[in-house]
Amino acid sequence: MTNQPEEQYKPAEKLELGAIETQAFPKVFKKVSCPSCEEEVQANNLNLQNSMAKCGSCNAIFSIEEEVASVKVQKDMKQEFIRPEGVDLFYFKDDLDITVQQHIQGLDAFGIFFAPMSAIFALLIYVAKGISVLYPVFFAIITLYFLYRVLNYSRNKTYIDINSKYLSIRSRPKNFKKDRTYAANEIDQLYLKHSGDGMGYYTIHMIVNGVEGQTHEKLLTLNTLSKAKYVEQEIERYLNIEDRAVPEANV
Repeated sequence: MTNQPEEQYKPAEKLELGAIETQAFPKVFKKVSCPSCEEEVQANNLNLQNSMAKCGSCNAIFSIEEEVASVKVQKDMKQEFIRPEGVDLFYFKDDLDITVQQHIQGLDAFGIFFAPMSAIFALLIYVAKGISVLYPVFFAIITLYFLYRVLNYSRNKTYIDINSKYLSIRSRPKNFKKDRTYAANEIDQLYLKHSGDGMGYYTIHMIVNGVEGQTHEKLLTLNTLSKAKYVEQEIERYLNIEDRAVPEANV
């Protein structure tokens, strides 16, 4: 039996990290020439902030807006907000429907605390002083009303329906809130405001350029900034409204 020659393996070479060359990212450079005399303009004669330049040879002043834009490698990007819990979107044909789960607002929170205390106080006065029984009964009814509202807040939703012609908003149950409709082409801008009263609520407002003039309409009240930002973002996106700074906004 003949022995097979043993296969020889070449040992792996050790890779020296120092031998690896790093490839730098390409950089963009731009030289500016005077459009009048075609002389190259020195850097100290360039005003990048105002996109203007002055030729040191013929003293011509000219715009370098295109040159500045061509080497600008980073732009301020608007933050994209992801859909938070409690907000649903539904697209049907060309319509956008936004459903928002409502939260316990300040009036209800105040009522559920104040009404029972008032009912107890009125009952004590009724027992001690003999006032009319209508007072404790009245506050007891108010207490039951606010308790009913708080316990049923899981059913409270606001519906925003948008199409190419109109934006409509309705609350169900209504809770004394009127249904409203606005012409889509009259909505100029949306912006946010913080309540600033310690309750932590955020309101979405619309600037509406109507027939009778410009008005600021409160669209919706929400309990978190993420919900408010997201709803504002989606409405502006659907209506092709470019977000811009508004003096009344404080968020």
